[in-house]
Amino acid sequence: MTQQEEQNTPEHPRERLGFIGLGDMGKLLARRFLRAGYPLTVCDINPQAVAEFRDKGAEVAATPAEVASQAEIVFACLPAPAVSEQVAFGEQGIVHGTAIRIYVETSTMGYATMRRIAEALTPRNIALIDSPTSGGPLGEARGKLSCFIATRPEIFERTRAILTAMSDRLFHIGETPGQSQVLKLSNNLLNAATMTLSSEMVLMAMRAGIDPNVAIDVINASTGRNRATEDLFKSQILNGAFSTGARLEILGKDVDLALVEAARLGTPHHAASAIRDIWDAAIRDGHGAEDYSNIFKFIDQTYSTRPDA
Repeated sequence: MTQQEEQNTPEHPRERLGFIGLGDMGKLLARRFLRAGYPLTVCDINPQAVAEFRDKGAEVAATPAEVASQAEIVFACLPAPAVSEQVAFGEQGIVHGTAIRIYVETSTMGYATMRRIAEALTPRNIALIDSPTSGGPLGEARGKLSCFIATRPEIFERTRAILTAMSDRLFHIGETPGQSQVLKLSNNLLNAATMTLSSEMVLMAMRAGIDPNVAIDVINASTGRNRATEDLFKSQILNGAFSTGARLEILGKDVDLALVEAARLGTPHHAASAIRDIWDAAIRDGHGAEDYSNIFKFIDQTYSTRPDA
């Protein structure tokens, strides 16, 4: 019997966890905990979202405070900074729970929001783990989910085994909640940038009469290769799938937040601002709810022009 199996026997049952937010990504993380054998209490404003977990034996709580009164360690995966604040320290927030000792925020919300949450939890002696995940639904399905963790070393060690059940790779990048937000937003803006620039350059190759599959093969054997060309163009765009499982508006939100951090820290962001303008335009044009790989279609349809004959 492995050490992990020994920790989940009738004599040593796994501790109950809480999970708030069962959207596109949250439900995938919560499922990982169920598969790993953790008792789970879940909460989501959408009754349909919790049905699957109730059917699989999870407890269902009506409010974040109720979750935090059942579990010492509570996770959240939420869509927007305002929602994260409400769940953390709103009228029915986890700060009012009676059992919670550690709060793990896997959302992408930006430095300022994470610091406000930290300030609200500190007087209640609730430790905070800033732990955004990267890889999205596609990465989760492939077993390539990574987690950036900013918290005190002793809190990281206390939760390491649990975090390992949630993520395929852990990176303890610092001690101060908010640091992981900066790194995650840097990563996500780079993701948006490679998608944007690769779309423009592949469209240019196609306009020159080059087979896009050939163009991608050449780029991937050359210095322009990146995640978009090495993966998404073949698996999502050129085959017409457009189904990464992540919405365009979510990545667009992260691009906007990344520019906020760049301005706050006084770092250059001229190229990043141009990327932001394209993603914001796609959202304003009504494409926010679409898969984010549809940025290729938007760029083609919105910015392509015919050269003079």
